Amino acid sequence: MIRLVIFDFSGTLAYRSTGEYREIAAKLRDFNLPVNDGQIAKLEAKLPEYFSESSSWKELTDKIIQKLGMVMEADRREGLETFLDKRLAWKLFDDVESILQLPQEKAILTLAGKFAVAGIPELRNFTIFTSENTGVGKPDPKAFLAVLAKMKADPKETMMVGDTLGNDIIPAMALGMKAILLDRYNSIETNVPAIIKINSLKELKKFL
Repeated sequence: MIRLVIFDFSGTLAYRSTGEYREIAAKLRDFNLPVNDGQIAKLEAKLPEYFSESSSWKELTDKIIQKLGMVMEADRREGLETFLDKRLAWKLFDDVESILQLPQEKAILTLAGKFAVAGIPELRNFTIFTSENTGVGKPDPKAFLAVLAKMKADPKETMMVGDTLGNDIIPAMALGMKAILLDRYNSIETNVPAIIKINSLKELKKFL
């Protein structure tokens, strides 16, 4: 019997399009920042990394300003921080609604910043784990073990749901967990018979 379900976050519960990063980088001109196209392109490439490494919107803002090599007054820095908070928000997939009321305990193990995930009201009943409170990130087995220890769960009573084999499914199975691969677009090939694959979170309930 499954008592705990651990979900990956990015690509499993929520998404952000690459175009949004490009738009955010370009929008910096709205703050009258003297950025050229080359700087925008470089910043766009670094934004996903900065987002996963940051522990707050303030830290993310500081990384961006540092990357651009600029000095910014406190009020303008706060304005940029507010702008990023609004424009870089994650969007939940529609099928997330189908898992919100599941009776099992629910946790999220993610490489994204906890500050962003914790701000999503629909996920308030999920316990959130990042490298900040596990000490390491996926796919390190210690990250999964930290979740099990904190939630006081046995691997045999735990299911991992994620959209990547290397970061989510294989390490979870190696620890004795049941694992469900979420392949929304039928784009992941696997020859491992033990891996259960679904196309929507709406299918999850029948495997619990």
